[in-house]
Amino acid sequence: MDDGAGDRVDGGQDAADGRAAPAAGADDDPEAGRPAAASVRTVRTADGPVSVHVFPGVPVPRGVRRPVLVAFHGWTDSGECFAPLAEALGRRWPVLAPDAPAHGGTRWEPAAEYVVADHARGGVAVVDAAIRLAGRRGPVVVLGHSMGALTAARVAAARPGVVRHLVLEDPARTTMRRLRSSAARLAVLERLQGMSDDALRAEIAADAPGWPDDEYGPWVASKRQVDLAHVAVPVDWGEPLAALLADVRCPVTLVRGDPAHGGIVSATGARRCASVCPGGCDVVALPTGHNPRREARTRFVATLAATLGRHER
Repeated sequence: MDDGAGDRVDGGQDAADGRAAPAAGADDDPEAGRPAAASVRTVRTADGPVSVHVFPGVPVPRGVRRPVLVAFHGWTDSGECFAPLAEALGRRWPVLAPDAPAHGGTRWEPAAEYVVADHARGGVAVVDAAIRLAGRRGPVVVLGHSMGALTAARVAAARPGVVRHLVLEDPARTTMRRLRSSAARLAVLERLQGMSDDALRAEIAADAPGWPDDEYGPWVASKRQVDLAHVAVPVDWGEPLAALLADVRCPVTLVRGDPAHGGIVSATGARRCASVCPGGCDVVALPTGHNPRREARTRFVATLAATLGRHER
């Protein structure tokens, strides 16, 4: 089935029973209705297929439009890592979470560099297919965590008439930080992939004891799925985030952690990014590390829900 951008959405497997997930019924009572089961779908693009985790929202009455949240994950995570967030939002809004190249179910064609800017083409294709994937019409809100924030910003700039709000979760590239070498990153992931699931879960639980329990399983699964070939080459991170945000016309919300606790966005970096946003930018500082939605779920979900609620009609 072709969409307007020339890309194709293939039916995926329902996570519960192997059947294609049904679309939410627009005429159903949202208080009585249940969301369809989560599924994994494929969006076919000129660069190859993109795997998308689909978490349908609860049914809504006729005439009501709720936004669709398209969420881009951080480095070595996957779209599955947004399953706990979709549930924490009460499945009020559909959530579409693509796997970046070399992550989850999205392949990466080996090359001399891993180019983060290339992720945007698949991200735009997912936004273009959002109505089919979500089973309903509505505006789009885009969320990006860490590396995924760079993709989210590029997608928002590329689809100014569709993306109504951009939410950044402790985004990458707010400052010119020195990154670990490819060899060091590869050694870490090789060690993690050599561990049992139980050992992996114990390690992340020890490192991040404050995460809600439902976050650990998707994190473990995501590490299993990382293609190590992309870690063995240099990463081209592209333009700084502030340069990307200058082209984003919709409002922006930047949620940052605290560098004293492992966050990567300083107050100065956040102000610099906010100053260039043509549509305005609200900065929310939380007392967390690099994973605000995992480390301060209640406050993060409240911020995101308020943003999504602004775009209901």
